Amino acid sequence: MRSSRVAAAVVFAAPVVAWATAHLSSPEVRRWRPGAGDRTIVAGLGVRQFGAGDTLVVLLSGLASSERLWGAAYDVLGKRARVVAIDPIGFGTSMHSPALDHPIDADAHVDGVLAVLRELGLDALPAVVVGHSMGASLALRVAARHAPARAVVAFDAPLYDTHEEADHRVRHMGWFEALLAQGPLAERVCHWMCENRAVAQGVAVVVSPRLPVAVARDAVQHTWHGYVTGFDALVRDPAWAEALRELEARSVVVRLVDGIDDPVPVPGRARELARTHANIAAISLPGGHRLPLSDPVGCAAVVLAALSEYAATPS
Repeated sequence: MRSSRVAAAVVFAAPVVAWATAHLSSPEVRRWRPGAGDRTIVAGLGVRQFGAGDTLVVLLSGLASSERLWGAAYDVLGKRARVVAIDPIGFGTSMHSPALDHPIDADAHVDGVLAVLRELGLDALPAVVVGHSMGASLALRVAARHAPARAVVAFDAPLYDTHEEADHRVRHMGWFEALLAQGPLAERVCHWMCENRAVAQGVAVVVSPRLPVAVARDAVQHTWHGYVTGFDALVRDPAWAEALRELEARSVVVRLVDGIDDPVPVPGRARELARTHANIAAISLPGGHRLPLSDPVGCAAVVLAALSEYAATPS
């Protein structure tokens, strides 16, 4: 009888031990701590501010993510600039943005970011615009319309030429993003999450042991409408190429930073763009699609370098 109880305890404890082992051994977990600043709502979007100075760094999170992605390793940016980390429309604390009551396209996403900067009185400062994944695509578009932008740092940018190419590559983004990308099953899962938000957050933590708990919980902070509009407007839409042409015309430096093992970007595309655009530099860092989490010190160093070289340079 006693041996049966012991065996049962081992069976039940094994998944917990496996989760804890994966969690505690994860470099992303070990390297992440909450970033500085308080979370507030500005112009209908979730925002975290910290730092001081006469230059600006804008941090934009990606699909199924939030500004918590930019953890304490990025606090160093606040020693050189005002830093504003923003949840794009539909995600994180921007999940219920009033903008979602209207048609949402890439321009609407850009409008949301620029409205935050205007309301904060930071829209005239020379800026480095930084984004990850979907947020990298948004960063290019924001900088193309924001005259004080001096540089863009785009981590793991999904730069796809066609909708078909995007649909082909999206399955490499991760199980969660691929599951929710499109189709009736994706819609049903997303609606279930909306109706069972607390349970969904728990599930996200359980199935993502290698993520910091706060980051994993925020992966389900969106609605179907918000997710699909963000995906279609900023991942599937190839208008990033127009943004690059505008940035080249203004000599705004763009650094495309990809993980060496990242399956999401089209292989060789960043290097190809660097060869054909004088203002683009392609950088590779060890890691996969979550570079800002897996190598926060290296990513922060890339942003610091852009800030030092370009943010104070006259347009």
